[in-house]
Amino acid sequence: MATPKKRPEPKEFCSLKKLQMEELVQETADFIFEHYPDVRPARINFPRGVIRTLASQNKRWPYLSAARQRSVSCVIQLCDINRFHTNAWKLGLTAGTMWDWQCSLPVVAVIETLLYEVCSQEGWITGDISFKKAIDIANSKGVFKQALRDELHELRDMRNHIHIYLRSVPVGACDGKPIQYNRAVKALHKVEKSLTLHFEKKKA
Repeated sequence: MATPKKRPEPKEFCSLKKLQMEELVQETADFIFEHYPDVRPARINFPRGVIRTLASQNKRWPYLSAARQRSVSCVIQLCDINRFHTNAWKLGLTAGTMWDWQCSLPVVAVIETLLYEVCSQEGWITGDISFKKAIDIANSKGVFKQALRDELHELRDMRNHIHIYLRSVPVGACDGKPIQYNRAVKALHKVEKSLTLHFEKKKA
């Protein structure tokens, strides 16, 4: 009976060699694009109708300036792209958690912008202000209740994980459901409703 061959010992991982290999792959891709311009990867057009137009969004925030409306509308378009991919792909485990977090960031950015703009317009703040203070000030002025204030602070903490060195809890596994994204979108709708009611009361 033949003696089974021994498996070779696994080679020690070398991060420098891996980096050199990645650089070589990038150099190869750059060379192809430069010297063979007709060689291009197949590109599929993004589905029409998924991304809402800028004009369709502007009336959503009548209390913003035209320039700010456009900026926020552009971020909403990014959210439309993220929503499409979130619904199209089931992405789980830690990669799914990070994808869910990434898709939530633009939504939270819109919330921050809306609160900052309203606090500025109302004269509640002067100069630069943190997202944390904008939430607290809007709550103290009766724009929304304590429950939404607490929810916004939780989303703010989640957003701050962009500073990876501040993350104290290990990244958990996702079951494929965009929990954080859906939560951020619902909070955005609550903030928008609260701000609309606030300005309607001022007009009355």
